[in-house]
Amino acid sequence: MTPAQMQLARRRLWLGITNVGFWVLAACAGIFWLVNCRAHAPGTGLLFEIGVGVITAQAVFDFIGGVTLMPGPRPTVMTFLRGWSRGALVHTLVLAGVGIVSAISLRLTGGFGAGIVLATVALALARRHLLRAIGGVAITEHAHDGEEILTATVNDPAFTGGIVGLGRRAKSLLPARWMDTLPQPEIAAESSRRRWQIANDLPARAFVLILNWNLLGTFIGTQVLHLADRPPAVALLGHACWMTLWAFASLLVLPAMSRKAVFAADRAAADSGYDPRAWITRFSDLIGEDGSPNAAVQTIFYPVPSAEQRLRQLGQPSPGFVPGNLARGNLYYSWATFTLLGRAVHCNVGRPALWVFPPSA
Repeated sequence: MTPAQMQLARRRLWLGITNVGFWVLAACAGIFWLVNCRAHAPGTGLLFEIGVGVITAQAVFDFIGGVTLMPGPRPTVMTFLRGWSRGALVHTLVLAGVGIVSAISLRLTGGFGAGIVLATVALALARRHLLRAIGGVAITEHAHDGEEILTATVNDPAFTGGIVGLGRRAKSLLPARWMDTLPQPEIAAESSRRRWQIANDLPARAFVLILNWNLLGTFIGTQVLHLADRPPAVALLGHACWMTLWAFASLLVLPAMSRKAVFAADRAAADSGYDPRAWITRFSDLIGEDGSPNAAVQTIFYPVPSAEQRLRQLGQPSPGFVPGNLARGNLYYSWATFTLLGRAVHCNVGRPALWVFPPSA
């Protein structure tokens, strides 16, 4: 990465820390009110004001991340607003749907677990369609080297796509610009990495682990805050605040567990006869982040290891149990827990297509 890219990456990291910190403090304030004020259920007007306040506050961070701290060529303000307004509207509607499902789940079961299961499954099934709706993305399906893949036309240079679907029917989604501009050996290396992940059911494994992680979080929150005994609107606000804190804990815990999947996929590509070294070196430049020389920052904030780490690990045996892409996967699936934190981190704040597919390796 160039010095300018590294400086931009540091600024985006601080933007993400500030954005996440803002919502963590807001969630703490909400839980303090819930525990200490014993207030009656908020009226419709107050709920509307809270919703508008949340959208407005996040819009400020999105503007900084989507215009001021975007890699060149930066979009104009009007170009950003057109794309962002579409993405923010669809994302808000999705969260509103999650809120309705959560309220029904609380009423019928006394908890939010059933709602999280339904919403998470729906997000898994609708991911491809949500990318189209939120990012305004054109997705094409075609054959490549004997396999069916998907390509997406996305302007954001950090868009990496990912794996769509679960099980053996899952497909690789690649940026169309990669297919047009990258050397064929590098495309082949990345395709091999993704084939290995699909063949070993890593997307399904990560899905199950993420779902259970979030179910554990909502169970603890419901019990500790006695949400089942509170008025529905109060319980839903308490659930959103608690799961924001749980998502924050995920940001601290899951990155270290996710790096094994990157190392294992690199090793698998090499074992299959591909040389991923050139691709690993290029990848950091494409996504605009290359870890951090600070070990603590690297461990907490970067589930995608630096190119140096990946190249060094390439000579080591494949790790044992590989849980999958938990950290960046949960950014998307955390929508099912009624929190905004999944679009507030440094890698995707202000970048609608990356709310659905955060940069992943």
